[in-house]
Amino acid sequence: MDSPSRAPTTPSPPAAPPAFGAGRGARPGGARVNTYLLIATFINFATGLVLAFAVALRGRSNRINRRLAGFALSISIWAAAAFLMQISESAGRALLFARLQTAVAAFIAVAFLHFVVQLCGGRRRWWFWLGYSAAVGLAGASFAGYVVTAVQPGAGVRFWPQAGPGVAVLLAVLAVYLRESLRLLRRQERAATGARADQLRQIRLATLIGLVGAALNVPSWYGLPVPPLGDLFVFVSLAMIGHAVSRYQLPLAIYDFVHAAVYMGMSVVISVGFMLAYAGLSAWQGAHPDLARLVNVFLLGMMVSLFFFWVVPRLKDGADQILLRTYLRKRGSQHNRLKNLAEQISTLDSEQEILDTTAREIAEAVGFSHLGIFIRGEFGDAYALRAQTRWGRDGYTQTALPAHSRLVRVLAQRQAPVIFDGSESELFPEFREDIEEMRRTMPFEAAFPILTEGFLLGVLVLSPRERRERYTEIDLSLLEAVCRQLGVTLRVRQLERRASQTEKLISLGTLAAGLAHELRNPLVSIQTFSALLKEHGHEPEFQQEFGAIIQRDVGRIASIVENIAAFAENSTVPFAAVKIGEVIAGVAEIVRPELLRTGVLFQIAELRSLPPVYGNYSQLLQVFLNLVQNALHALEGQPDGRIAIAVELRAGNVPKPMLHITVADNGPGIDPALLPRVFEPFVTTKSTGDRRGQRGMGLGLAIVRRIVQYHEGAIEVTSEIGKGTTFHLHLPIPDQRY
Repeated sequence: MDSPSRAPTTPSPPAAPPAFGAGRGARPGGARVNTYLLIATFINFATGLVLAFAVALRGRSNRINRRLAGFALSISIWAAAAFLMQISESAGRALLFARLQTAVAAFIAVAFLHFVVQLCGGRRRWWFWLGYSAAVGLAGASFAGYVVTAVQPGAGVRFWPQAGPGVAVLLAVLAVYLRESLRLLRRQERAATGARADQLRQIRLATLIGLVGAALNVPSWYGLPVPPLGDLFVFVSLAMIGHAVSRYQLPLAIYDFVHAAVYMGMSVVISVGFMLAYAGLSAWQGAHPDLARLVNVFLLGMMVSLFFFWVVPRLKDGADQILLRTYLRKRGSQHNRLKNLAEQISTLDSEQEILDTTAREIAEAVGFSHLGIFIRGEFGDAYALRAQTRWGRDGYTQTALPAHSRLVRVLAQRQAPVIFDGSESELFPEFREDIEEMRRTMPFEAAFPILTEGFLLGVLVLSPRERRERYTEIDLSLLEAVCRQLGVTLRVRQLERRASQTEKLISLGTLAAGLAHELRNPLVSIQTFSALLKEHGHEPEFQQEFGAIIQRDVGRIASIVENIAAFAENSTVPFAAVKIGEVIAGVAEIVRPELLRTGVLFQIAELRSLPPVYGNYSQLLQVFLNLVQNALHALEGQPDGRIAIAVELRAGNVPKPMLHITVADNGPGIDPALLPRVFEPFVTTKSTGDRRGQRGMGLGLAIVRRIVQYHEGAIEVTSEIGKGTTFHLHLPIPDQRY
């Protein structure tokens, strides 16, 4: 093994023509070649490091990520050693970095095969054991001087490695493992298609480019006059592999590379600061550091900064995981229970069930012996105890919190929990006596506000824990999250209740107005004839007319009452498989006399091959009867009246198979201003005083929609003045293949 002192005394080679890149003012060997190598090796170092960080940041649990990160990191170390070799001021340092470069080279080939095997989905375990063992052996041989024997001027640079006998073994290992990688990629490429084949083809091409680059550097190790241009090929190869994997496999996003580049940029800035500080300190002491020392300080700064940016957070995460798996395992289950509670609250039905469940789950999950939830009434200012655990004992006797109490005012002002561990005396010195007085009847340890839209809806009061444990940040965050969810859910329930009450009042007003309008006409008629009874009661004709009017109007009133009862009916009816063809046939039989009287043409499409719907025959009969009768009333007096019923099965590309049924007429149509309201109660296109029958009350279509919705269907209407009206019904059919 050559000593470091021998390299500077090595005889210089005979004068030769300027090497590649040499220009005016450059010494033989070419300063521009040195510049090219410096730039190329630094680019390889930075690219490998950024790719390794980007992959690791995306997800270290993925094996492909880890293998690619290991390969990229080995490239980065190899390039860093080459860069440091070229800027070294002494032969000893250059020799050290040359041997480090060759020590890492074998690991690159094995790490790449490891990545390719993971990417292609295979098993090469004995290849890995053999390859990593050989790489370790070659690393030892390299530092022992068997791979690189010395450094001396050559290849256009000041220090260039001189090959030893171990280089042949290193090249053999590289050739074997790169050949196996190419073979595996080629085999998988033939079996793949589409994007996967493109990915494997791109990685295989990148491997060939990297192999060509490595081959270009080898001749100069043996003193052959071949310029070492292969370093830039390594950059191209690494970039292509990173692109192929990020596009088709991980996938990596621009964010990941930017994230890694930010790490690198911050490390570079800090390292430059270290280097400038070292240079300034050296100048102040009268020393003049050479370039190699400055670069060493720069690299040391990068390693230290990357350690704190990258390693320290991972160590902290690992320590947190160990803590969670050991000491905090029990608390982890408690926290999960609170997380589930925050999701469960919104699924409960009644308000009281929500409060009781919340109180029980919090007490059992966190270990509170006493717990109370105070909620403010909608129309009062006091906060009443609505849910509790073991309240009424051990001094917990308070059942209401006045809105003016100190605790309520503090929580409304802070909108954050208050922990009574002694710090409250500093936060609220003016409230201390009042709160201590309150704690005599409610000796709680913590109070959490239940907020909604910044309004204090309630208060969660907690006793000290059974084991006197202190609150952690996670405990506070989860309890606050539960209280926020509780506040939002209670507020939603209040708004739903108010909306329901408002809707009921509106419906009641509509019903009352409709009834008043409907009942007024027959009652006025009865009242008028009753007033004439004294004067004309003895007349036979008057008696006959009066009796007919009484019977007609009383029947009218009875019909109104029956329709109102039908509209308000909520009782369940039995469902079974119903054939729409039989329902429509029944409707046709019922309206046959009316069709003969009016001359309206009734057309029914073919209905034999349709599947049945799941519903009630009588209710569906009422639906179609109402629609057909409405059409008959609209067509009365029209010479070419026509009613057509068509049914279509819609079972493809829909959430649920449906029957689409249309009931169309060619009548006068519906006024566009009235069309959006035709399904509302007491909305009709006819006079409510129509004396020709039970028409015009405006409940028929409301009843139709109610029945259709009860059958989990839908109904719509389209109409055009002068051309007719069409009702569209959608009725679900049982889930099965058709």
